[in-house]
Amino acid sequence: MWSNFSLALTTLLLVLFAAFIWALGVFVSGTSIPLEQVNMHLALRNLMFCLAAYGSFWVTALLPVRRPIVIKLMVGTGLLFLGAWQELLNGLVDNTLAPVRWLDIVCLPAGTAAAAWGLYDLGKAYRLNRLLLGSYRKIEHSLATVDQLTQLYNRRYFFATCPDLLVSAQTHGETPVIVSLRLTNLKEVNDQFGYQAGDNLLTQAGRQVLRHIRSGDIAARLSGRRFAIFLPNITTQNAEEIAQRILNHLQHLVVLNKAGEEVAIQPKIDVSITHLYPEQDFEAWVKHAKDALDH
Repeated sequence: MWSNFSLALTTLLLVLFAAFIWALGVFVSGTSIPLEQVNMHLALRNLMFCLAAYGSFWVTALLPVRRPIVIKLMVGTGLLFLGAWQELLNGLVDNTLAPVRWLDIVCLPAGTAAAAWGLYDLGKAYRLNRLLLGSYRKIEHSLATVDQLTQLYNRRYFFATCPDLLVSAQTHGETPVIVSLRLTNLKEVNDQFGYQAGDNLLTQAGRQVLRHIRSGDIAARLSGRRFAIFLPNITTQNAEEIAQRILNHLQHLVVLNKAGEEVAIQPKIDVSITHLYPEQDFEAWVKHAKDALDH
């Protein structure tokens, strides 16, 4: 089984060999034009065209793209090379044979069309790859920064992003607040109705948090049952209103139990709203917010 490189190299060499055999046949069956009658400018131009076409033929043969695209590009550039080669020979040999006279007329337009078709497919493949790469990067970023169950940010993203937001808020004289929430009866829900019910409870809680926070707020799941919302600039009253709206929408929820049946539960949620103390860093502030839930 030949490798792609071996197949491409063999094709390139065979085309080159065929071109020289064809040139030999043209010279043998025709009459060479005296050197003083040769249009050197035209011959040099055709020679450069030949070299450029054959160079393109080499490049397309070794492109790391799908084989159908490579075949179209190789057919196109190969025909362009043969057409340019025949034009070069026509300037050096006077030959009346029909294949000689018509080869360049057929090969050049056909090669241009095939090469254009291959370039079009190559452009589509490149655009598709860019779209897929962008999607993969978005998925990778989501997996690295977002808790997949609640769709809130994860702990790592929260602690990597919020300290800079805190510095910015302090620079602009803003009053940041952390709202902490904890589902205190999550273990009981898991034990009584199954882990699917507990996961459903967390998912609905995360959805309500995302629904009621502002665009510049950062909400994250910091542990199995604890959430935190960093609000860069807000009054205590407005923070309490946001927390209360979240609680109101989590008063009565419907989840699936172990048997897949719908059951109504009432989540028990502890809430704390904490402000930053003077000279307190972000991690100490988050710990203080966590401690506030225990009192």
